[in-house]
Amino acid sequence: MRSYKLAKYNIKSILKGIIIYYALFICVITGIELIGGFSIENGSSSGLEFSSAIFLFVLGLNSFRETFYFTQANNIPRMDYFKATAISIFPIALAMSIFDVIINRVHNLISVSPTMYDMAYYNSFSFKGPWTQSNSIQTLFGTITFLFALYIVAFGIGLLITMIYYKCNKIMKIIVSLSPVAVSAIYGQMVYYNHDFGQGVAIFIDNILGISTKNSYMAVITFICLFIILMMFVYLLVRKAVIKKV
Repeated sequence: MRSYKLAKYNIKSILKGIIIYYALFICVITGIELIGGFSIENGSSSGLEFSSAIFLFVLGLNSFRETFYFTQANNIPRMDYFKATAISIFPIALAMSIFDVIINRVHNLISVSPTMYDMAYYNSFSFKGPWTQSNSIQTLFGTITFLFALYIVAFGIGLLITMIYYKCNKIMKIIVSLSPVAVSAIYGQMVYYNHDFGQGVAIFIDNILGISTKNSYMAVITFICLFIILMMFVYLLVRKAVIKKV
């Protein structure tokens, strides 16, 4: 019960930031359309909802220290903090997914604006020639579930990163920051000297995301499994997290 109360508190504290984000997001889209109205060619945009994933990633980066300190100051167990954090992202991600679909459909009344789901899984989508967006129940449900799964993963990645940084000293923070560059460089070299390896990775990613088969639910399952794994690591870090004196 305490976890649900804390989750409700987390949602309320985040709500203002979400409102500001969507206000800016709608203003930017409106500005783009107004500028495009002076252009001779018809404008188009795609995958704008990716900005919501970035927002939730940043939200995850800023969702640990303040809330954790609050719970510790009020003698709330770490398990309750972990449960509340995991619970609070679900309604936020779902609401943002639905709202993003509504914004996208309204935007498509003005100009062509396919979602990431349309580009990856909608059979009739093509970057060449005319395109009409589907508003079938299957497409709407598929888009919302895909975005929901993507959003919770984005939040989970941000939360895990900020907790890793919280646990590290200065030297380890530098190592962690440089690790993506090192991994990218190693991967690039492996692909360069072994083309089969690169093709194998591409096929693996294609399969777990269901892109070739146009099965978005494979991506949903993959993202949910990834979120569970991320939260398992978060829980391990939360168990031994301590208050740091500034």
